[in-house]
Amino acid sequence: MSSFLAIIIAIVGLGFLILVHEFGHFIVAKATGMRVEEFSLGFGRYLVSRRIGETVYGISAVPLGGYVRVTGMHKEEFEARIAEAREEEAQLRAETAGRRSQDPEDRLAGKRMLSADEIAATPVERRYYSHPFWHKLLFIIAGVAMNMIVAFILIWIVGVTQGEGVTTTVVEAVEAGTPAAAAGVRPGDRIVSIAGEETETWEEVRTEILTKPGETVTVVVEREGALTELTAVIQAREDGTGFLGVSPMAEVRDLGFVDGFGYAARTTGSMVVLIFQGIGMMFTGEVAVTGDQGLAGPIGIIDLSMDAVEGGYYLMLLALISINLAILNMLPVLPLDGGHILWSIIERIRGRSLSLRIFERISMVGLAIFLLLFLVATSNDISRLIPG
Repeated sequence: MSSFLAIIIAIVGLGFLILVHEFGHFIVAKATGMRVEEFSLGFGRYLVSRRIGETVYGISAVPLGGYVRVTGMHKEEFEARIAEAREEEAQLRAETAGRRSQDPEDRLAGKRMLSADEIAATPVERRYYSHPFWHKLLFIIAGVAMNMIVAFILIWIVGVTQGEGVTTTVVEAVEAGTPAAAAGVRPGDRIVSIAGEETETWEEVRTEILTKPGETVTVVVEREGALTELTAVIQAREDGTGFLGVSPMAEVRDLGFVDGFGYAARTTGSMVVLIFQGIGMMFTGEVAVTGDQGLAGPIGIIDLSMDAVEGGYYLMLLALISINLAILNMLPVLPLDGGHILWSIIERIRGRSLSLRIFERISMVGLAIFLLLFLVATSNDISRLIPG
């Protein structure tokens, strides 16, 4: 496969994940009766757009995400637009010290396509702020849910078409100079038990080895159809765990339609745990944030995707990216989905809306943080492409 085609597939894949995320918001907004003004892939000025019914659909100039713009996301902002439609904008600006508060996401998304007069005519029951709490919550989490669903489906497709790699208790390799080599363990042996404990999975083999540092144990292996008892002295590592010196053999197990769902569930769960572990390791300093081993930005993700396309594991990587997007969006920071959920919960507890000006200031802090992370990630991408 040519590098050019791999780049196209990588870009289309990222665009697809953004599309399904925003589509989640879109279908919930439509289903609950909210008015959807715009549906955009990307931010900023539209490159192409078309109005269908009451909604403008388009592709914008900055391909770093997307948005679904619903009417009346904030009551104050909507009321200001009504005032504008009634030609009272000048008086409103004077009352707010020369500046009208606005949703900071509007600054990110760009100028609204629909006129203030048309939006002001929107019935109150179709405005976001008038909807019940559970409608708002469903609208916010729908994008994240779609990313998780898509990841699950992609993993299911991989499982059904390619099978599941299963680690067996058969020894694939024995390291020279290790306790296993000294005990006479050979490649092809199936480890039946260690220290009297039966080992039906490699995880059980690994557990028995790790928990017996310095002990002399009997290792029973199946060799050429017969059971053989071997004696091994488990080596103690510096961290206090045991070491034998064997590695397992893996085999591919075919999955049926139904078994594929179990595989997808297990793998999705493992990816979620892996991502959270990675985030935690960044905070503890175990994983670098900067440098060529640090965070990856859009360029780095496309580069990884190209390798995955050429290596035949792109769908699995796309699933991992989709789960990453879901988790990132659930961080309780405005203007991410998690921040909107927290904001909605606070308003629910208070029993009334918070000031749009407060929302604006908090969101600008969040935008500044993510701009900084974007610059760091882009710098890391450049350092990978241009070593030294």
